[in-house]
Amino acid sequence: MIRPAVSACLITYNQEKYVEQALMGCLNQQPNLEYEIVIGDDASTDGTRAILEKAASQDSRIKLLPPTANLGMHGNWERTIEACSGEFIAICEGDDYWKDPNKLNKQLALLKNDPIAVACFSNADVIYSNGHKDEYDYVDSQISHLKAADFFAMDHNPIPTCTLLFRKSCLNKFPEVYYQSPFADWILHTLLFQRGHYVYLNEKSSCYRKHEAGLWSGSGEEKKLLNKLKVLKIIQSMVSSKHRAFVQSAIRNNLDQLLYFYRDSGQRLRYINTWVKLKLSN
Repeated sequence: MIRPAVSACLITYNQEKYVEQALMGCLNQQPNLEYEIVIGDDASTDGTRAILEKAASQDSRIKLLPPTANLGMHGNWERTIEACSGEFIAICEGDDYWKDPNKLNKQLALLKNDPIAVACFSNADVIYSNGHKDEYDYVDSQISHLKAADFFAMDHNPIPTCTLLFRKSCLNKFPEVYYQSPFADWILHTLLFQRGHYVYLNEKSSCYRKHEAGLWSGSGEEKKLLNKLKVLKIIQSMVSSKHRAFVQSAIRNNLDQLLYFYRDSGQRLRYINTWVKLKLSN
């Protein structure tokens, strides 16, 4: 059997409403290299697994991983990435989808033209559960190619996970703190950015879906800010000394946002505690 050069890494959990569209986005790709689709389903209790098993029986490119006990998103993501054989790995989650059938070819061309780049990402449409499209794109118009310093200085993740294509050789094993992070993708980017920069495909190749069950879009404002603060502190513990000052700047920005949130919501004690943390971070 020929080893695939490109692996689509698709993770799913109770997404029977969306997973067929995610799967079709992967199947419609025609990369100019050997290609596989590796699917890790995290013990879905709805009809997701049946949809995947039917598709796997009809297309030899699909490698559906054996069922396991529920691993959680972090564990499922790690085992599915590890099962990918390709030199390049493209990420998609079961509620998002790729809309451009040439997405992978375009990104592969960019990475081949820049051999020291570790990954490529693109813009994405933001779609709500009712099918309506957000007026704003996922990626800010000022974003382009990203260096490590650019990424670590941000108090948010500007990269749509569903658009990411990276070189597997640039990914070290996930550390233990990966499982402590609220967001798996930030830890993946932290590992990759310490090996090189990301190139940007200035097109909307994919669709990111916002809905109540989403890890990010289903959270309230305070929880989002606290989760960002937690992951930024984890990232600061992971990066080399030359990047820590950038992460510290992002932490201060996040604390500043949290301060305004507590002030505007009348939470005086939390406002004071956050103000003290902000002063100590300077």
